[in-house]
Amino acid sequence: MQNNPSFSERHGFQKEPKQITIRHEAPLRLRKAILDIAIEAGFKAKDIRDVLCRKLHEIENEDNWSDEPVMKECLDLIKGCEWFKVYEICEVLAQEKNIPLVWRNSFEKELNKFFIEEGIGWKLANGLVVTRGEKDFEKVMSVAKEQLEETKRMTAKSELGEAIKDLSRRPEPDITGAIQHSIAALECVARDISGEHKKTLGDIIGKIKIPQPIDKAIEKIWGFASNQARHIKEGTKPDFAEAELTVHLSAALISYLCEKNK
Repeated sequence: MQNNPSFSERHGFQKEPKQITIRHEAPLRLRKAILDIAIEAGFKAKDIRDVLCRKLHEIENEDNWSDEPVMKECLDLIKGCEWFKVYEICEVLAQEKNIPLVWRNSFEKELNKFFIEEGIGWKLANGLVVTRGEKDFEKVMSVAKEQLEETKRMTAKSELGEAIKDLSRRPEPDITGAIQHSIAALECVARDISGEHKKTLGDIIGKIKIPQPIDKAIEKIWGFASNQARHIKEGTKPDFAEAELTVHLSAALISYLCEKNK
């Protein structure tokens, strides 16, 4: 277990983050790193094996009792499972009640650092693996949630949270769900500001004094969401990038409306 800050931490050095290129896969480098990070955080080899066997419904090899063969067994187990199971293992390790909280917090911190450094589009947040966007996406989402919290628009905040959950679903994200929930969050805010609680976002836009061309941008997003998520046609399902962009834009517009109408 690493008790003291590393050389890089002491001197403020950090690896340049990579662009996100890994999301619906779990390369071998990540699988090995999960085990290494857990050990460095303080986890015992047999604790890690117990988690892996429980999650993967495997039987422990009773002939392995010392750390080295147990960790070899762990590596074989994590190497052989499906990619989405790897992230589920991360969640179990981060939530394991038999492990001291300080070790679990260290595991979460260091694994998130690895995700960023290696361009992996996930992060551990309160023991759950959720989707991670580029730096600007993360900033916009954080600000939008803070604004909704400050203005007590908890329904909108919940909808935005559901959009992130939909993007985070494994093995396949819920693309249309993410679009619907993000637009629902934006619609909640617009309804609250306008006082028009039964009208749709498309009907409200012209009544909440939004300058051009922002009003047109909202209209376009609303139209896209209606066509691609609410009234989807055969062969026109949007992809992950389009869903992530819609969530990003919705969050940015939510922040704008909250700030403009304090």
